[in-house]
Amino acid sequence: MLEDFRQKLGIAQKIAAFVIFGPPLFIGYLPPLIYRVSFKATALAYLPFIWVAHSTLGSPLSLETRLERITKGELEKVRRLASWPILATLTAKIALVYGWVNLTSLTASFPSEKLMNLLVVPGGWPWWQMTLVTDALLTFCLLFYADAALARLDGEHAWQSGTVLNVVSVVSFFRATLSIATMSHFFYLALHEVAPRSLRHLLKV
Repeated sequence: MLEDFRQKLGIAQKIAAFVIFGPPLFIGYLPPLIYRVSFKATALAYLPFIWVAHSTLGSPLSLETRLERITKGELEKVRRLASWPILATLTAKIALVYGWVNLTSLTASFPSEKLMNLLVVPGGWPWWQMTLVTDALLTFCLLFYADAALARLDGEHAWQSGTVLNVVSVVSFFRATLSIATMSHFFYLALHEVAPRSLRHLLKV
């Protein structure tokens, strides 16, 4: 039809056809196109959570394998290594709040005052600090629980495998969700800093 339209119609007929059929086609095509693009764009937000749900709640690995990966896996070792500074920062902030240390002494323990203010945030408790601390605590709780469950999978007083699997899956999912939310916030801050000044107002929430 488009080929016939291009070859057989004259200029006046093409203009008349465009005037007659153009608006209905435009009105009928543009809204679905915008909806389709906007719906697919939201995949950037929900796709990580789908991946997390698949790898935690819907993991095909056996219970014993999952427990061993928690206790001995390299990724979990990295998470635990990263959790220590987070908990140390929390300890420093609690000591500051209760007056066990003063701000000058605390600042001296950090490479710079700006870094101390960024990580400790003496004037408040931002939500991302709470998610980081919760993530770190869950990491160690998951380690202790998985280690205890591995020792009690068999025997007279064995733990119920279904219960252990549910606990490990839910805690892993919740911890991963917190990580995604926190990292998304930091990514937003980094993007806001590197974006041109003319575009920064678009990133304001």
